[in-house]
Amino acid sequence: MCVQSKSNASERLTEYQQNLLKRINNVAVSLMPEFEDKNQAVDALMLDDGSLLQLLCSIQMKQKTRTSDDEAQEARRRREDLEAFYSDLQELGGVVKVNFVADTLGITRQAVNVRVKNNQLIAFKKNGDFIFPVFQFTHKGLVPGFEEIMRAFDEDTHPLLRLNLLKAPIQLDDGVSKTPIKIMQEGAKPEELELAIRAARLFGSHISS
Repeated sequence: MCVQSKSNASERLTEYQQNLLKRINNVAVSLMPEFEDKNQAVDALMLDDGSLLQLLCSIQMKQKTRTSDDEAQEARRRREDLEAFYSDLQELGGVVKVNFVADTLGITRQAVNVRVKNNQLIAFKKNGDFIFPVFQFTHKGLVPGFEEIMRAFDEDTHPLLRLNLLKAPIQLDDGVSKTPIKIMQEGAKPEELELAIRAARLFGSHISS
């Protein structure tokens, strides 16, 4: 009889009231994980309706606070990662902007953007503009061996992954370790450059697989 009475009451609700009831039900369902413990559920069942509503409101506020804290923590982590990334770029010699690259290579800004799109240059977006790690360039153009190493990567390899490989030391035949960046900056000796190209080629194969 009680169930039938509630059913009839629900049927008498206007469309807007029924939609509101659905929203209230969704909110209640979202709070159910908080009552997985039997004792907590029983304690809640013992409350009068007003006290139960206050409890549910309190739980929802705590959930929102936890979510806000998680989002703030994630935003802080992303900011710290970005700061570390820019710090790494400074340690590699710093960055330059598109006008410098265009002047150095003797091409237009549009041509620079095309090279970025085709992964022929390493560039990252900062405040809406491209920045370029300066180790790619000399006062005459591209650093020796750069084009060859870029071509060795799988064409879809992300610039960040390319940069990571260029920073990673390679064991040379004489037992010395050098990064591909160092190999290029020191003139790209053929035997050393070949090892850097091989590393880029193997890296691309590993990523694609």
